[in-house]
Amino acid sequence: MSLNLFIIGPSGCGKTTQAKLIAEKYNLTHISMGQLLRDEMAAKSGYGLEAKGYIDNGKLVPDDLAFDVLINKLKTINFANFIIDGFPRVLNQGRIIEFYLRKNNSPITAVIHLTLSFEQISARRAKAGTEFQDKDRTDNNPQEIANRQAFYDDNIDSVREYFESKGKFIDIDGNRPIEPIFEDIVKEIEKIK
Repeated sequence: MSLNLFIIGPSGCGKTTQAKLIAEKYNLTHISMGQLLRDEMAAKSGYGLEAKGYIDNGKLVPDDLAFDVLINKLKTINFANFIIDGFPRVLNQGRIIEFYLRKNNSPITAVIHLTLSFEQISARRAKAGTEFQDKDRTDNNPQEIANRQAFYDDNIDSVREYFESKGKFIDIDGNRPIEPIFEDIVKEIEKIK
């Protein structure tokens, strides 16, 4: 059985850090939706130019475009043994990727969700803003960060309910240091793999 994981949570919750650790432990391909899109933009591909138009205007990349970029990447690894961070952000994305993976005989193993208090989000963003601002991002200003948080708040419940109903949703407390979060994620993966 392949291990097909997704990790989601509010912007700044540490999902990329955890995804890298999980990928290393289980020998998975780590796919960051944000990085995939930034790579396409850097390569000035058709997808990248289209995505850039949305991102530079503070808009979310449409589902169909994000999906096309993701499927192209998944094809290169035969749709198996991966962890994708930052996807699905909305229920429709979750349903489509679930259908597509099932069609390729490689179903979703689990969606890991890192919960984070508003205080932690604010503190981490303030720290990130002064210390290690992601230079590749054109959308790391206070307004865009607030927009991403509002979008997350509006959509997480439907994603949670859908995958909980299928027994594939794992909630992890993200208000802690990296190591205990990772240990808890590993415990949950070991129960289902």
